[in-house]
Amino acid sequence: MTIQKTGGRVARKATTADGKRQNAAKVSPRPTSDLIRFEEANVARLGLISVQERIPESYASWTVDFHVDGRPARLTCDAVAKYGGVPHGLDGDVATAIIDLYAEAGSPDDGTVRTTAYQILRRAGLDTSGRYYQSLLQTLFRLRTTTYTASEAWRDHGRGHWTTATFNYLSELEFTSDDEATELSSGSVLKIRLAEPIVRSIRARYTKPLDLDFLTSLERPQTRAVYRLLDARRYDPVTPGTLQPTLSVNIIEWAEACKIVDRRSNKIRATLQGAHEELMLRGYLEDVTFEGRGRAQTITYRFVALDTQPASPLVEAMRTYRVSLPVAQKLLTDFGEAHVRARLQRFEALISSGYKARNRSALLVDVVRDDQGKYADVPQVAPPQRQAPAPASYMPTLDEVASEDGNLEERVEATMKTVQFLLRERLSVSEYALLRLALILGRLDHARVTREATRAKREGQLDDFVTGLLDALQHVQLEAS
Repeated sequence: MTIQKTGGRVARKATTADGKRQNAAKVSPRPTSDLIRFEEANVARLGLISVQERIPESYASWTVDFHVDGRPARLTCDAVAKYGGVPHGLDGDVATAIIDLYAEAGSPDDGTVRTTAYQILRRAGLDTSGRYYQSLLQTLFRLRTTTYTASEAWRDHGRGHWTTATFNYLSELEFTSDDEATELSSGSVLKIRLAEPIVRSIRARYTKPLDLDFLTSLERPQTRAVYRLLDARRYDPVTPGTLQPTLSVNIIEWAEACKIVDRRSNKIRATLQGAHEELMLRGYLEDVTFEGRGRAQTITYRFVALDTQPASPLVEAMRTYRVSLPVAQKLLTDFGEAHVRARLQRFEALISSGYKARNRSALLVDVVRDDQGKYADVPQVAPPQRQAPAPASYMPTLDEVASEDGNLEERVEATMKTVQFLLRERLSVSEYALLRLALILGRLDHARVTREATRAKREGQLDDFVTGLLDALQHVQLEAS
């Protein structure tokens, strides 16, 4: 088992100690056609993380027997009690954020995610104040040490059959801490490796769309967990592109799927009531009905039908490069059609010149927003005929592109995301942590680092850039000692 330690504050959404959102923006659910982010379909459908916000101290394992595609299957979970029992509550938000960050990095075949504690909390929609870093560490330990076995329940989408898989959600965890502390902080840099079965599934595109903006706007952790499971169960496990307008399930089977501890029918209804009410209020569920008595009750969920709205040709052009609908619309609103059209042509010329961009959507957003002339020397050639878009991988947000907007910590995090994406294994976890410190202290300029890293990538000189960066970081380290 690998759990390694190597030797600020900005609130995104106000949250209480139990993870409830205060004054969260009332985001409406969006049609599937508007979604570019995704989650792995096995993880989503199986419901590996209990929907309950709190669990008994003794709740360290569970077993669920069920049928999938007409076949008997079993799912087991064995956790380490000292880390707080089975994964539950906010753990689901963190797990979703990690998969989203992995997708954003281009879904590397080794399953590695290089990020910061701040970025994980922010992507999960959680407050980035001090106490949440302690909660995050416990969550990561649970995801690292808990063992799942999906017997004849894990879909091998590439081969088209059901298999048995045993795994820890995270197969590797490495992080830095401040000074002599052993806890996470906003400055902690992490290297996380996802379980191999999850990685294989994502790379085989066994995924389902994810409305992350709507998910993170929901008030309660339990509502978010129920939403994730409901949304996953709407999709056929064999043909995940098929979306169902209703879902009917036995109340006990649903309690098992949600990993609810108390399986008495009245307690199940009481446990789910708050989530049902919020999801109906927010326009995701049209109705929830219970039929029958006791353990024989059937719950039927009816989902709100979402209509799509036609987008402008420029928006559609950006979406062919996997830019999300809200981001494309905002770019058009902020910069105007003439500017966006010219920058789109410049982006296509850049790609035609041979520039290798693993994250084309983020590059396109950066080209449109660029006010520093980073792409001014790109030759203007006729754009190639655009092919049909590849299957969607994720939906970047405007926060994912480095800019001068926001406070220091936000600018530093934007730079770190860009550098981590471009350099990957070229820097160690501790070297990334030193880079972040240098940016915070102002020893290195975040805009210059971003600009030079981008130029080095474009010109095929990343190794030379790393040599110069490490030399600069060495001077920072000497000054600090």
